[in-house]
Amino acid sequence: MNILWLASWYPNEISPLDGDFIQRHARAVSIYTPVTVIYVSQYGERVEVEESNIQINNDKNLKEIIVQFRYKRTGIPLVDKIRYNLRYYAVYKKLVKQHFNENGIPDLVHVHVPMKAGVIAKWIKRKWKVPNIVSEHSATYVKGARDAFDNRNFYFRNAVKNIFRDALLVSSVSVHDGNILKKKFHLKLVEVIRNVVDTNYFFFRPDYDKTRFRFTHISVMHYQKNTDGILRACMALKKIRTDWELELIGPANARIKQLIDELDLNNEVLITGQISNPEVAAHLKKASALVMFSRYENFPCTIIEALCCGLPVIATKVGGIDEAINASNGYLVQSEDEQALLTAMLGMLKNYESFNRAKIADEAKKIYSYERIGGQFWNIYQQALSVKEHE
Repeated sequence: MNILWLASWYPNEISPLDGDFIQRHARAVSIYTPVTVIYVSQYGERVEVEESNIQINNDKNLKEIIVQFRYKRTGIPLVDKIRYNLRYYAVYKKLVKQHFNENGIPDLVHVHVPMKAGVIAKWIKRKWKVPNIVSEHSATYVKGARDAFDNRNFYFRNAVKNIFRDALLVSSVSVHDGNILKKKFHLKLVEVIRNVVDTNYFFFRPDYDKTRFRFTHISVMHYQKNTDGILRACMALKKIRTDWELELIGPANARIKQLIDELDLNNEVLITGQISNPEVAAHLKKASALVMFSRYENFPCTIIEALCCGLPVIATKVGGIDEAINASNGYLVQSEDEQALLTAMLGMLKNYESFNRAKIADEAKKIYSYERIGGQFWNIYQQALSVKEHE
């Protein structure tokens, strides 16, 4: 089976964590079949790029072709937008043609995030009759999203609609978002294939640090993640108990640091900065619990990585989070309800021994491992190609 992936998001030179969950999906699928990923970096018309370059990575069954193209701005917004998009699609099409000449026509194209890679997939289908499937990872369709789909321009919304409807099959990482896609785009079926965890790194370690209870929060700490609300809940928690600490993993900005100072939490809050995935796993193994207070989500990798390390999780009941978190592995609270978050943190401190960390990790591994998720994609590839054969 010859599978070509076209990604709208993927780790790149400027944003090494952008779409890293798509890269993990690619690694999972490569256990079962060779996969080539073509990604043209989407920096946007406001970012000047001095040099074009192409990076090719080969890792067993996975080949990644990651391209950055040279772009100079004119300073005229509309002209720059048009020029940038024309250049983007021209570069992508040239890469695809070259790949086909060297490797033959694929059996199936797998698009990750419809815009803009889905436009290329439609072009491939018209020119070479190669069917495609689309996986959506974005939380743009959920209530409260700052880049809400319904607020985008007509061209964008219409293009996404046509990409979904042109696909043999659509997948989502959560039932919640899958149902939204079905309703919004009148799709008959949306398969649910979860985000994936590299359990070579994220696994339960029985000898975790028990000297002080550590809540860990992992995010980019912007509006969506509501780190501010976590810090305010911690200020309230400090007045009741002091046998805990909060670790922030991610690029904490000056505003977050100022808030920590204003709330007098410098002795309780540790900041690691941005670290690699293996380092994140090492920190989770030393933590007691994960805390997330997101305003909106789809199905965040951070939560399932914590579960695979055996951590109980406190999180908001938004997006597909309640599909992963239940009474056996954590607490759910309403978004923006800082009092409920405080209550959950107190409950975690008081009732921590009621959580079976080894069991939490074992159950999560069965659901989110590379082998499980890669196998699910392999099955839908076969399903999609079977549909093609009977058309």
